Amino acid sequence: MMSMKWYLQQLKLLPFRARRAEFYRDLAEMYRRNEAFISFLEGEIANSARTRQRSREVALRIMLDRYQRGDHAGRVSHLLESIVPRGDDMMLLGVDRASDKSLALLALADAVDKQMAMKKVVLGYSALPAVMMPLCYALIVLLSQVVVAIDRNVPDYAQEAMWQGMNGWAKAIAQATQAHGLFLMGLLVGACLIAVWSLPRWRGRVRLAFESLPVYGLYRDFQSGLLFTSLAMLLKTGGTLKGSIEDIAQRSSLWMRWHLNRVLRSLDDNPTGTLEAFSRGVLSPYMLARAATLMRTCDSFSDVLIELGTREENRVLERVRRAAQAANIATVGVLVVLASFMGVASVTVPGKFATLMEPSSVAVLKQMHEAKSKSRSGGV
Repeated sequence: MMSMKWYLQQLKLLPFRARRAEFYRDLAEMYRRNEAFISFLEGEIANSARTRQRSREVALRIMLDRYQRGDHAGRVSHLLESIVPRGDDMMLLGVDRASDKSLALLALADAVDKQMAMKKVVLGYSALPAVMMPLCYALIVLLSQVVVAIDRNVPDYAQEAMWQGMNGWAKAIAQATQAHGLFLMGLLVGACLIAVWSLPRWRGRVRLAFESLPVYGLYRDFQSGLLFTSLAMLLKTGGTLKGSIEDIAQRSSLWMRWHLNRVLRSLDDNPTGTLEAFSRGVLSPYMLARAATLMRTCDSFSDVLIELGTREENRVLERVRRAAQAANIATVGVLVVLASFMGVASVTVPGKFATLMEPSSVAVLKQMHEAKSKSRSGGV
């Protein structure tokens, strides 16, 4: 079991992790200038203390301690283990294997920047449902109370005229909200939580059919973007396509590992069918079409992946952004529509009630109501 000290340390490292691309570039410069590793670490610890970068200082002190112990001191991946996110581990192995570590670290920094940009897009759009769902629900409940309160004051003879058309729908929604609102809201929240839980875990043939749905499509496009940047970095540092896929699969979620294993099995059956191997679900039809376009002019599929992971950042980001927008609409769209509908009803219902309660209207409604009552009683 992890100690409290370890958790506090991880908390202190959060600011460093957010800016780790800058550190990778500093490390690349160290290799370019052939500076001794221990001199770099000691010097940067002193600089971090001067500039009050406490998180960076904590990270550097952990690295210095590991370096001085001597176990695997020359491996960057070992020195940074548990200091940076696990998603960087495989790419750091690529740095260890690279002949030019300076270029490899610069490629890693670029990959991290691209991944952080995608994460910001996803987190930014994910915040909207978290804010909108309770606001919309509270608004629907409040407006439903208004409609129900008016319904209590509508006389029997005016009921039929009052609740026609849109107002009738508003009354039905208001009554359902009053009776089952919390249950329905809990059901929606529960469905969202189950969907989020299933994203990195659920796999199989049925999952493939769900990949076109907004939330699952967003997850696929986001993970594909991360996959492109990781593969691009590993391939640029000399890794093979299959070897890089195997390395990434080791540290991936169950969902991504399942997809990558399907890709590897396809490549075993047909080593030249790289585009077909990646067309089995890990890429959206849009990104697959883009890969096919690049394939016409690239020498190999590895070059295609490097292109997608390095120079196609704007296209990948735009695809993730569109998927995030679709996921937002799917998540809060029903609540927004209901809240808007009830907002309009909060104007039309009181207006209709005021019109029906005018003396001239009351007289007509009473006559019609009495006539209908006599007709029903006479027909019995």
